This record gives sequence, structure tokens and C-alpha cells, in this order.
Amino acid sequence: MDHWIPVTDFIAADVIRWTEGIYDRRMRGKALRIGERLIAAEVIERGKDGWVRLLVRASTITKDEVAGRSIIPLKTGEAVRRGEKTILRGKPQRLLWADETARQAVVNGSSRVSRYINKDDQY
Repeated sequence: MDHWIPVTDFIAADVIRWTEGIYDRRMRGKALRIGERLIAAEVIERGKDGWVRLLVRASTITKDEVAGRSIIPLKTGEAVRRGEKTILRGKPQRLLWADETARQAVVNGSSRVSRYINKDDQY
């Protein structure tokens, strides 16, 4: 059973889902919103420049607002790149880990240093 919780931040290895608008480009004027999709993806990497690399796990069309315009969902297994602000605008949710204490250890950074190496030793 999947348990999703609302989030305002996420880390690499999290599985998140959010909604994003789909727009059709026009030659002139403002882009036309033609629909909306729900994307579930695994976070591969968060860049310091505000971009997030993701691996798509599922994609479904939630709204089809304009008749005659075809909306193609993202393919499962496809790597995509989205802006962090774009994801946060779409009311993101995070899938709970089987072991949330392991996730908390990753967030705190305690897994970066081996417990067998003395911090004072120079190697």
C-alpha cells in the first residue's frame, strides 16, 4: 500500500509525484494551456542551479482541456529534467520509504563518513 505525504523539500532517491500543466506553443502570443498531467518520478539528482533530474515511474493525463489537441504522456523509464520551482508549484507529494530512519540518516549526512575511520586520522 502506497502512502504519499505532502512535502516542500525532497532529496535524491525520493519518489515524488506532482501535477504540471501542459502547454501548446504558438507562433505569436501567450502559450495555450491544453491540459494537465500527474507525474510520479524518482529523483536522480538535484543540481545547485535549480534543476532536478528525474526518472519517470508513471505519467497520467488528468485534464484534457482543448479538444483536437493530442497530449502524449511521458514514457516510463524516461529521464527528464524539471525546474525545482516547477515541481514545488505542482503540490508535490513524497512516497514514504520502507525505513524512514534510513532516509533521515541520509538527510542528516551521517552516512557520508565511515564509523570505522577515525576523523583525526589523515589518509
